[in-house]
Amino acid sequence: MMKLGTINHIALTVSDLERSEAFYNTLLEFLGYAQAENTPQLILWTSPDGVITISPSNPKSLNQKHDRYSPGLHHLAFSADNREQVDKLYQLLTEHGVEILDPPAEYDYMPDYYALYFLDPDSIKLELTHIPNWPAET
Repeated sequence: MMKLGTINHIALTVSDLERSEAFYNTLLEFLGYAQAENTPQLILWTSPDGVITISPSNPKSLNQKHDRYSPGLHHLAFSADNREQVDKLYQLLTEHGVEILDPPAEYDYMPDYYALYFLDPDSIKLELTHIPNWPAET
């Protein structure tokens, strides 16, 4: 049963479905998702924690890159169980030529915040982070 307020799914639009499928297959399989649907209009991955889809963007938008400082999505962050997973994803993305914004390191957002920042093929900023004891017990 879904809990009120949890994210049900994330839907992204992409400029090149084939190119983005290759990227998201690599990323999402690493994160434990499996591709469950593949049509010319939608590719869908599922995991016990949710669903992520990509679909083609409006043809008028094909030459535009995502601007995270315009209204809309700034970035999407995934959780890691430990720092080693963050480091392993960094190695995998580097092997695939993915643009890395910031390599794995501790960032001062909160104690022990360890993260990796990178871009998808359309310049959507993505993050894998390990934060011990997150979310904080209440």
